[in-house]
Amino acid sequence: MQHFDLECEDASLESAFDASQLEQAIINLVTNAREASSAEDPVTVSVLRKRGGVEINVLDSGKGMSDDVLAQAFIPFYSTKQRGSGIGLTLVREIVEAHHGVLNLCNREEGGLRVSIWLPK
Repeated sequence: MQHFDLECEDASLESAFDASQLEQAIINLVTNAREASSAEDPVTVSVLRKRGGVEINVLDSGKGMSDDVLAQAFIPFYSTKQRGSGIGLTLVREIVEAHHGVLNLCNREEGGLRVSIWLPK
């Protein structure tokens, strides 16, 4: 169980997806975000309508990723964590792409990381 804040601009947003796979992807991202942040820092999952689909953002307040780490983040078995397996983001990317979606990582100006999943409607 991980604590996070949920923001949704429109409760009527629709998209077709495999619920268990998308749940696993979001669990992985929220777990990563919680591990990157201190206990009192918020982790937010936002859901909004964007570009003819649905965008899910996982935002943390950690230190973000260096350009080097961003470039290698999707390489299987690459991890910056002592106990990391390096398959979490790779699995998330595979799930998103299987849904014909797009996965992006970027550092936030205010600190932390934004992981965005875009899924077509």
